[in-house]
Amino acid sequence: MSFQRPFSSNKRWDQKPQEQRSGPTPRKTHGEREEYRPRCPHYPACHGCPFIRFPYLQQLEKKREIVVNALAAYPTVNALSVPLPLASPAQFGYRTRVKLAVQRVEGRVRIGLYVPDTHQVADISACPVHPEPVNHLVQFLKQAIEKLDIVPYDEEHDTGQLRYIDIRYSSWQRQAMLTLVTRHMHFPQVRELTRELERRFPFLSGIIQNIHDKPGNVIWGERFYPLRGRDTLLERIGPFLLCIPVNAFSQANPPVARKLYETVLDWAGLHREEIALDLYCGIGPIALYLASRAKLVVGIDDNVGAINVAKENARRNGYHNTRFFAGDAAEKLRETATNLARIGLIVVNPPRKGLSPEAFAALVAVTAPRLICVSCDPLTLARDLDRLSHAGYTVLRVQPFDMFPQTDQVETVALLEHSHEAVEVARPGNALGTPEDLSAF
Repeated sequence: MSFQRPFSSNKRWDQKPQEQRSGPTPRKTHGEREEYRPRCPHYPACHGCPFIRFPYLQQLEKKREIVVNALAAYPTVNALSVPLPLASPAQFGYRTRVKLAVQRVEGRVRIGLYVPDTHQVADISACPVHPEPVNHLVQFLKQAIEKLDIVPYDEEHDTGQLRYIDIRYSSWQRQAMLTLVTRHMHFPQVRELTRELERRFPFLSGIIQNIHDKPGNVIWGERFYPLRGRDTLLERIGPFLLCIPVNAFSQANPPVARKLYETVLDWAGLHREEIALDLYCGIGPIALYLASRAKLVVGIDDNVGAINVAKENARRNGYHNTRFFAGDAAEKLRETATNLARIGLIVVNPPRKGLSPEAFAALVAVTAPRLICVSCDPLTLARDLDRLSHAGYTVLRVQPFDMFPQTDQVETVALLEHSHEAVEVARPGNALGTPEDLSAF
């Protein structure tokens, strides 16, 4: 079986994509008026980057407006000053996590995103926000699926084989990890496909198969099987080297993630004497930043695999003043607060739906002097900030971040202080713990 190469054989894989180097440019029209032209071959068929039609500064202004409008719905926070989002160093080629659906339409394979409110996939095999090696990998997969007669999944009839592809790219290692989400464990073309992928893409450090045999359009199944190589990548964010497994959450724009984590650390105001909690800690990047200035950091997440990796990341970076525990957020938060001395800071980074009623109740019961909320959804953030305001906290400041240029998504960090604790928080000794504090875990 022969495959046509989808790229020039002398292309350097560490070369930055053209879009990242130069970015979109204005186009002169009648009367020398400048009209902005999106630099994307899939615009406007693909809806993944709704802000790509605007110049970058205008995108930042619109994202600021999104946060302002979300806060405006609540009198407790509608007077907050909202600055422009901190910009992304790269406007294109930045996205290190790519999840795409596979579909066959009129005999042709499409790999891309669903058109909103439909089950139709818009092909984005040359997406300008993806790193160039990722685009080449997607282009090859389209060709290989057709030539090997791999049948894409048909959601309507619950037939076919290949459902999704997931690609993680390490901008530090310049390596990628590919996951094939399939309907069944075995399909006859898997050996030849993995062989060709290995041969043509030396930067591909691992190929994994995920089995998802249930109907519907949820991406992940429960079972993962390495086909070739490793099922983890290493990424450097600031001073920290992080192991990222195939199924764990990680921010898709490492330079902006670094800005966000540094802001959290700066706002935390730690003096190496406090106990800090990182709720929804994932693989531990925020916990590690806090550990550089805290006496003790406790991370909590309901994903057992992520907690195991967080422990590994702490050891890898030489931080021994961290403890990580898997379990329900509310339950573990109550247990931790019972068994530790005074907690000086809690950082919460919940999923898009925000804090559950149970987690919220457990959080306010601790009455930590200082809270930092990290959110990927301004609407649920505004709701949670309003609830926290009614529970005795004052929102001091917010800062948006442009984690996803060209899209309408905005990440936001908020700093809160408890009204009855604001004076005591700065006094040495109030948040001290002892080694015995951890004996109950």
